[in-house]
Amino acid sequence: MLSPSSSHALRAMSLDAIRGFESAARHLSFTTAAEELCITQSAVSKQIKSLEDALGTALFLRGGKGLSLTAEGRQLFEAARASLAQLASAVDRLLAVDRVSVSVTTTPSFAALWLAPKLAQFQQLEPAIDVRVDASEVRVNLEREGMDLAVRLYPVQPGDEGPPPLLQEQALLVAAPGVAARIHTAADILATPLLVYYDPTTRFPWMSWPDWYERLGLKQSTQQPCLYFSQYENVLTAALQGAGIAIGRTPLMLPLLRSGQLKVVLPGEVVAGLGYRIVVSAHSTERPAVQKFRAWLERELALEAIG
Repeated sequence: MLSPSSSHALRAMSLDAIRGFESAARHLSFTTAAEELCITQSAVSKQIKSLEDALGTALFLRGGKGLSLTAEGRQLFEAARASLAQLASAVDRLLAVDRVSVSVTTTPSFAALWLAPKLAQFQQLEPAIDVRVDASEVRVNLEREGMDLAVRLYPVQPGDEGPPPLLQEQALLVAAPGVAARIHTAADILATPLLVYYDPTTRFPWMSWPDWYERLGLKQSTQQPCLYFSQYENVLTAALQGAGIAIGRTPLMLPLLRSGQLKVVLPGEVVAGLGYRIVVSAHSTERPAVQKFRAWLERELALEAIG
């Protein structure tokens, strides 16, 4: 049962304001939130102000380095994200009673480079099932966020107990055909711009150019050009345009290799990376649509492991 104070605050909080806050908190930008919601930045600011007035507390810290959430803002963001996801799922079910949907969360790079290009294939196999993809670096709680399943990456250690990964990433050097044709030995890399995946938390040491230089017996020069990207898919986009050499990850770049848009450089140099597994929410394990989507994902990932 709601207390009088919470009831009063909720009456003053519109759904549009909650949506505006959730978008601004997710992007940490009023401008990006306005673009996403197709409203003005001023409208987003007014929505945030209405929430802060209703709650009697600041939700954002506004400083020279941009926006950040206050402790109260983080708490409201978690609740708003979960509530909006559950509401969207309920609305989907009400608007499409003859259809079912499956929600999956995974990393932005896997969603953009591997999953999205394959969803047309799944749609042909299961035309009555809609798929909602949540691309996020955050490892979300499936039950709390109302998600059905997740494709997750995790470190594979020798002697690990439990089932093996559906597949394990392999890291190798790739470049556009014109760039790759100029690289015959490891030393040729020194004259080629490096495309760098900026990983401040060093989650992926096999994606580190200093580690690769050490492995190849090279010494990096401060004069060598480098381009830095915070999203891995942008690394491959730059490689496709001939901007330099990249550290590629399978299965994410396999379609680009198969099409000939990228070529492997120094094919004998390969490093094992993260493993892939599928996690299903407890509330979704018995849903036939989720079972079908999971089975399809497992088959496709197994095919990549073989290929």
